[in-house]
Amino acid sequence: MSGATGSHGGLTRRSFLKTTGAVAGVAAVSGTAAPTLQALAAEPVAKQGSGDEELFSCMCRSNCMGSCRYHAHVRDGKLMKLTPADYPVEGYRGSCLKGLAYVERIYSPTRVKYPMRRAGERGADQWEQISWDDAIKEIASKLTEISEKYGPKAVVFDSASGQYGFLNGIYNPFGRLSGVMGATKLAVSYDYAAGHGIDRVLGTGDWSYCNEPNSVMDSSLVVVWGTNPVLCAPQNWRWIQWAREKGTRVIDIDPIKSATAHRADEWIPVTPGHDGYMALAMCNHLIEHDLINTEFLMKQSTACFLVRRDTLRHLRKSDYEEVPTDPATKKPIDDFYVWDNARGDIALVGEAQDPAMEGSFTTSDGIEVDTAYSLLKKQLEQYSVSKASELTGVPEDRIVKLAEEFAGERAVSVNITYGLDHYVNGYQNTWAIAMLLALTGQCCRDGAGFTGVFTATYSPNTLAIWAGTPEFKELNSQIPNGLAAEVFGTQKLEGKDYPAKAMVSYCSSLLSNQPSQKEWMEKVLPNIEFWVVLDTEMHDSARYADIVLPVASWYEKEDVRVAYNNPYMTINEKAIEPLYESKPEWEIAGLIGRAMGYEKSFPADWGPDDWMNLLFTDEVSKKRGFTLDRLKEEKVIQFTTTAEGEPHIRGKSAPLPTESKRVQLYCENPKPRLNWGQDLSEREPHEHIVYYQPPEEAGADNPLAEKYPLVYIQEHSRFRVHIQWWETPLLRELDPEPLAKVNSADAEARGVKNGDIVEVFNDRGHAVLKCLVDESIAPGVISIPKGWQRNQFIEGSYQEMTQPKIDPYPAASSFYDSRVDFRKWEG
Repeated sequence: MSGATGSHGGLTRRSFLKTTGAVAGVAAVSGTAAPTLQALAAEPVAKQGSGDEELFSCMCRSNCMGSCRYHAHVRDGKLMKLTPADYPVEGYRGSCLKGLAYVERIYSPTRVKYPMRRAGERGADQWEQISWDDAIKEIASKLTEISEKYGPKAVVFDSASGQYGFLNGIYNPFGRLSGVMGATKLAVSYDYAAGHGIDRVLGTGDWSYCNEPNSVMDSSLVVVWGTNPVLCAPQNWRWIQWAREKGTRVIDIDPIKSATAHRADEWIPVTPGHDGYMALAMCNHLIEHDLINTEFLMKQSTACFLVRRDTLRHLRKSDYEEVPTDPATKKPIDDFYVWDNARGDIALVGEAQDPAMEGSFTTSDGIEVDTAYSLLKKQLEQYSVSKASELTGVPEDRIVKLAEEFAGERAVSVNITYGLDHYVNGYQNTWAIAMLLALTGQCCRDGAGFTGVFTATYSPNTLAIWAGTPEFKELNSQIPNGLAAEVFGTQKLEGKDYPAKAMVSYCSSLLSNQPSQKEWMEKVLPNIEFWVVLDTEMHDSARYADIVLPVASWYEKEDVRVAYNNPYMTINEKAIEPLYESKPEWEIAGLIGRAMGYEKSFPADWGPDDWMNLLFTDEVSKKRGFTLDRLKEEKVIQFTTTAEGEPHIRGKSAPLPTESKRVQLYCENPKPRLNWGQDLSEREPHEHIVYYQPPEEAGADNPLAEKYPLVYIQEHSRFRVHIQWWETPLLRELDPEPLAKVNSADAEARGVKNGDIVEVFNDRGHAVLKCLVDESIAPGVISIPKGWQRNQFIEGSYQEMTQPKIDPYPAASSFYDSRVDFRKWEG
């Protein structure tokens, strides 16, 4: 916010929050559901007899990104209920049905209570109870045997985003076990295309491209593009709604008329998979009509930087002389050349009097160059509004108007998470939108840029946990889990032998969450000699494992979380003792590590504090006074460097992390997110300038549409986060079974009525379930909300039909890039 007053009628953000924040925060978690939940949770208190209630400071560690803080109410050693706890800024207090219902997950009758060994065929759900000693002994023996027989990389550690915690979540000491073994640690591939595309423009990496959620209070227009924050990120929607109440307009772009679309000022329905083309056509329209923000482009972008035709790299000072090296970063302290119209020659960017934004030139020593803007402009000429309308179904005049709104609004925020990137061309969709923001100057300032997944500007020292031991060999983490089916199925990687024989899964369920589930079951499972799964409940992966280990719930163990979508790190105090025979992940990793002979890396006398103290041993933590003792005392610490309540803005609160500190119109080094040896020699020359390629299957003009006319989407549900909460009784009461949601036109064409049992199918597999005729679903689209397990379908599973292909640059999953059909099920 620029100045003492905000953007809406002179009301400051602080005064607005103080007058409305507490009320709105309570409203967000009350209504009809929250009192019922709290009453159900609190009911046993009267039966417990006397006993003082204790409160513990805790937080949700789900991957919805909300990072909600709770008070855990404990009486007589039992967690009675969870209530939302305060953050320093009122707007970040909140909860959802899932968070409050976590109590039911702890005391669920389906919880894994003790170690179990498979007693029948894989998937037969036949188990025998074993002791922890026997389980650890068998695991250590099997992992050692496989490592010695096939090499350490044959042991694969699989973790994902099932729990965001630095002690027990995805960063836990199993990473150390992988490192000391020299094993394979799969890299997550689910939601990385969005950040990879935006990184080409902002240089913000896979995750750090969004402004803090409260930044929308300074926006004049919020465009929610391909996501549904009302149900999936209500903590984000709260800020958007408050901004809207004060005059900010909200436009929703989505193939589905979602809960967000219903609450927006305008809904723009769009055919799936072509959003990137539309964004590029908007860019071209703005250039053709001289509506770009030239001042921003000259001062804050690389528009005028020169690109060599021979090397496809920027013309730099180091092309002509030696440059010094920065002792801190070990990188050259270089500079960039522009064409100076005043000199009629090249000049370093900071010395040019009249830099040219457009043009092609030849330097005095014969190097042919073009400005980055000229290359971009030429590239964009092929993208027309008329073609965009044809592909997306959005009228031409509305595309033009939307483009001009981006150019003319005071501050545009694009709320974006993980819908647009669930296609093989997903990174190009987000790359195009980032370029649209760049050309209109809608970034690096108050109220402008991306929101949706604000991630940490500070991260604890996880490498101290993973690699901080003299026994460390290597962290082999370049293979995305999206390639796990190929590697396990063929025992090869990029045509070379890569034996993969054992897997240890924690905070993850590959069999539930990876695309093309049938391929996993038919090609992968036969090649897994040994599979260990750690979890609280028996999901799909656990049912096919060899050993299942019971894990303590979030409120039965200590942890640290650095939040997503708010600017705080928090402590999770252990509220109750682990139930049954469950143990925290850090302890299980230590037991296995010591049994394998790595006593130095997993000291037997270490407790949770010893591990968590490692997180604060880096120089940034020391400089800023972040310690575990301080966190335990204060419970919540702000990690951003802005004033309390002031939003962190990418490119304003701190310089962009690009080499030039500017927005990039030309991507000089288009490196893949992960490098597992893939050959990119044919692709690399085309990856410097934003472009569009059709989705693999979902394209409107794809020939596959004749056989499978429906684009298949697995929308996120308010009742689950991926598969989490899939078996929570209270939420199952509200959402009892999987449904195939289709438009009435598509149902009538197939003789299907609401409530009929249908088979959804393609060449990869099928799912049999009940049909819901729903006019919020566009014709030509079918949606099965994600997260259901195989045993909850009549036959098959929603994950059998999904697209397994990943693009080698973002190495991200492409769930929505799939085509299907459906028919009435005759049994």
